[in-house]
Amino acid sequence: MTAGTSLPSRPARRVFADLSIRAYLVLLIAAVLVPMLVLAGVLAWHYADAERRTVEAQRVDVANNLRHLIDRDIEGMAGFLNGIALSPRLQDAAPDVVRRVLGLARLRAFESIGVFDRDGKLLVSMPESGPPFPSAESVGVAAVMSGQPLFVSDLQRTPDGKPGPYYISVPVLRDGELIGVLTGGVNTRHLQKLFGEAGMRESWRAAIVDRHATILARSRDADTLVGVRAQEPLVAAVNSGRASGLFDVVSRDGVKMSNSFQRSTISGWTASVAVPTSVIEEPFRKTALVLGMAALLLTLIGLLQAVVVASAIASSVRQLGAAVVAFVSRREVMLPPWTMRELRDVLRVIESTAAMGWPKDGRDDQDSGRR
Repeated sequence: MTAGTSLPSRPARRVFADLSIRAYLVLLIAAVLVPMLVLAGVLAWHYADAERRTVEAQRVDVANNLRHLIDRDIEGMAGFLNGIALSPRLQDAAPDVVRRVLGLARLRAFESIGVFDRDGKLLVSMPESGPPFPSAESVGVAAVMSGQPLFVSDLQRTPDGKPGPYYISVPVLRDGELIGVLTGGVNTRHLQKLFGEAGMRESWRAAIVDRHATILARSRDADTLVGVRAQEPLVAAVNSGRASGLFDVVSRDGVKMSNSFQRSTISGWTASVAVPTSVIEEPFRKTALVLGMAALLLTLIGLLQAVVVASAIASSVRQLGAAVVAFVSRREVMLPPWTMRELRDVLRVIESTAAMGWPKDGRDDQDSGRR
């Protein structure tokens, strides 16, 4: 090879030049389906994300509902105590009056009643046959005497160390003067009813813990977990001092949970609502499954259509080829009734040409060309 010479270049092969009719149709259907599936996927993702955010918002709402229910319940009980604290006989700590008051208090879920004087001395308590009444410090006598209108204790323990009640304390006033403290003990079972009112779903879980992160009530396994210290992420949330927040934790039975907590402004307790992470991610799984099945179905339908249409076109093209061969061989051109319209037009042109006559052989053309 000398300088300045080059090999002749082959003409560039046209794109898709070697594809069959069936391949062309498959590509056409893919060109139509792929953008539609991508658009459907984007819309489905946004829908699933909206569903996930809805579940997360509901989790926060339920925790907030539970906090409001706790405050409402405590305010109602405190209102009852404030009402009976106005009785002069109760202010004098008359045992018979305290006994009758206890009968009324039990209708409000109280299980014990006690009256303390200004110095924190227990004047009388009912029932007399019950466990020893807790100390003035435990029920917040000092806090009430210092001007706090309401005190809610943390979970108290019985002498044998088992979970006991919690106490609600209010001031006893006579002629506007603070002369003592009335306190009532409430069994923690009373709090269990709040979960049903908060609007929780079946798979969700919730708990109420006191200021030391001890479980007061729980939507599941309350019999075994009331009085137990909460798991460390909730303990950290309680100790953080924040009014609300979110955190993740693995439950005691190994389920990954997403939690929301709200702190009660009246009691200082914390309401926590946990939703399994699988529930939050469920919209994405459902969307992926539905989208995958739809994509598979549409693809199969598209391929079936491509095969059917391609087979029809290929059959018509073969008919056209057979007709051309018949025409060249001077045989009658047979036109099947199911031939495609465009190919029938081509065959009619061939028939018209045949009717006008055709040279006997190629030499006539050559002779006429030379003449």
